[in-house]
Order: sequence, then C-alpha cells, then structure tokens
Amino acid sequence: MELWTAFVLGFLGSFHCIGMCGPIALALPATGKGKAMFLTNRLTYNFGRITTYALIGLLFGLLGKGFALAGAQKALSVIAGLSIILLAILPAAFSQRLNPAGPMGKLVRWLKEQMQFQFRRRSYLSVYTIGTLNGLLPCGLVYLAAAGAIITGTPLQGALYMTAFGTGTLPAMLVLAFAGNFLGMHWRNGMRRIMPLVSVVVGLLLIVRGMELGIPYMSPVLGIIEKGMTMCGIK
Repeated sequence: MELWTAFVLGFLGSFHCIGMCGPIALALPATGKGKAMFLTNRLTYNFGRITTYALIGLLFGLLGKGFALAGAQKALSVIAGLSIILLAILPAAFSQRLNPAGPMGKLVRWLKEQMQFQFRRRSYLSVYTIGTLNGLLPCGLVYLAAAGAIITGTPLQGALYMTAFGTGTLPAMLVLAFAGNFLGMHWRNGMRRIMPLVSVVVGLLLIVRGMELGIPYMSPVLGIIEKGMTMCGIK
C-alpha cells in the first residue's frame, strides 16, 4: 500500500476519531496559558498517538515481511480486504471480543487507569503519555490501518504507513481541540457513522491490490516489483 492511502484513510477516518476519542482530547490537562501553549499541548498529545501508531506499524510490518518472504502477500491482501468488509457489514459478530470480562476488556480498564493517573500530573510528559496510551485503545480505524501496514511487507514501511495514517487524523483532531465546544454530541456521533463506508473502501483497495491488475500505485504486479528488488540486491 502506498503512503498516500494511509494518509487518506486517516483523514477520512478522523471523523470517527472525533466521535470516539473526542472526550479524551477535550479533557486533556492544561500545561500552560495562551493559545500557543494550548496548541503545543494538543500537538504533544497527538504526537503521542502517532508514536504508538508508528510502533504498531513496525510490528505489523515485521509480520508482513514474513508473509512476503513466503510469497503470500497477494492472498493476505485479499483476505485482509474481505475481513475488513465483513467487519464493517457485520460488526455485531466481532463485538463479543470487547467483552468487559475478557482479555481485551481487562486491557481497556488498565489503559484507562493509567490515563487517569496521567491526567492528574499536568505536564507535557503526561499529555504525551496519554496520547501513547490512547493509541493502544481498541479502535476499528487503527485495525484498518494495521492491515495496510501488514501488506507493506517491511517494518520500516509499516512504521511509515502508520505514521502517515496518524498524520492524516491530525487536522480533524486539531479542529476538535479549538472548536470542540461548538461540536455537539449529536454531530460527533453522526461522524462515527461514516466509519463503515471508509472500511468498505479500504477493504476494496486491499482486494484490488491483491489482484495485481497492473494499476500503478493502486494494484501493482507484486511479482515484478519483487524481482526488480532482488536484481538490485535489495532483497
């Protein structure tokens, strides 16, 4: 997947971020007075999120490298695309994984406890830490981006992919920071409804990519690319 697709995913999906993470972003502890300090505070928080996304991309890119070496990148791309579409169409089938009594529920509780502790400290480090912890909360949008990071096939490209994704969410999150009080809950909840559409589009992109239709940037012939990389001594 090209980096531009990650940025577009983040930008379009940022409406989902406003609905899901808006309360946290609006309640961040103050670290100074004035608009400049306020902006620095919000940028620090978002840099924390993007740092976590980059680390997730690194791990998933490493996982994807194993699939690439096994020659399973095409099949993985199609399977990931189909899974994402099913998740968007049949969310209830996957909701049981977020059972409060299950492992995921315990992780969420632990993350929230750590975030509450950081909220009381009121420093740039605490704001940055809140961002990193927030990046670990279960989020369908992050799962979509992680699927794209796997397809990149290398840890570095996976990290860059998730960084581009996080950067794409930044404009909407900054708008929320400065205009959040004017965005009602009804409006924010309405934004969350765009998520299934974004999911289907990303799923289709992954499927098309795996089909190797020879479309530049969108569906390249992976075998030719890998052969060229081998001839150049890259692989």
